[in-house]
Parts: sequence; C-alpha cells; structure tokens
Amino acid sequence: ARIEAGKLRLDLAPMRFDDGVHEVAGLFELQAAAKGLVFRFETQGPLPEVVRADEKRLRQILINLVGNAIKFTAQGHVTLRVRYALQMAQIEIEDTGPGMSREEIDKVFEPFARGASASQVNAAPGAGLGLTIAKMLTDLMGGELTVRSAPGEGTLFRVRLFLPEATWVSIQNVTS
Repeated sequence: ARIEAGKLRLDLAPMRFDDGVHEVAGLFELQAAAKGLVFRFETQGPLPEVVRADEKRLRQILINLVGNAIKFTAQGHVTLRVRYALQMAQIEIEDTGPGMSREEIDKVFEPFARGASASQVNAAPGAGLGLTIAKMLTDLMGGELTVRSAPGEGTLFRVRLFLPEATWVSIQNVTS
C-alpha cells in the first residue's frame, strides 16, 4: 500500500553486493535441499564488492523471487544467477517448476493472482503478493522485472537494476 501511495522511499546507501547475494543464496540452499531440489548459485563474471542500493528492498526482491521458485518447484532445480556489467546487475531465477501459460504470465504480477499451475503443485499457502511486491519494488528502483515461461518448461524471472559501483570513500563507511 505504501508503494502504491508513493510513500515508500528508497534508502540508497553503500551495500556489500557480492556478500549480500551470496548471503541470500545461502538462505535458500537448505530450504531447497529439504524439498529434494538442487539449488544452484552462479555468478557470471566478477561482482562488485560494494554498490549503491537500497539493500533491504533488493533483498526483499530476491527473497520473494527465489522463495517462490522453491515453493512452486516440486522436482529438479532452482538456479540463482547473477551478472554485473556497466553498472547494471542482471539477476535471473530459473526453475524446473510447472511453468505458466500465457494467460498466467499476463496476470502473474497482479495482487493475489494464483495460476492454475500453482494450485496443481500443492504449494505452501501465501497471500499471493510476493511477485506483486517484487515487481513494484523493482519498478520503484528504476529497474525491470520480466518473466519467461511455458507450461511444463519451468519459469525464468529476470531482474535488471542500475546499481552503480560505490567509490572508495563509501566503501570505508560500509566497513566500519
């Protein structure tokens, strides 16, 4: 509600990006293993140590997307892939879940939307707001959140965010 009302403000500050994405990945390794899923965390190229971002909101986006991927994947794998180039972070969450139809994709970011595929998977209960929040936060951060999926073929969510690498002065502020 605060996002829609324009009352949510970003708290941009130096963030330990490399450590942060590794930490989020670590949160989900055990959860995936408990479901019998393979969890993969891949970095493509070097990640900056520190970027300027709203760490709380970025973590919320990643937790919502990776959490959903694990929740709706009954077997196979979930992959969190991170790439950084030219001040842009590209984060992909790919799963071998049930996939979604074109109609489900068109509604996936709407509040309380639950597709037919989701109901077939015996998924854990939830309000159906995780993807809506991830999309709104990504938009608020000036980024882009897209989805590619097909029934029976899994799903790929892609987040693109401008996260400028921080200067040495701001790194010193983070290390204290």
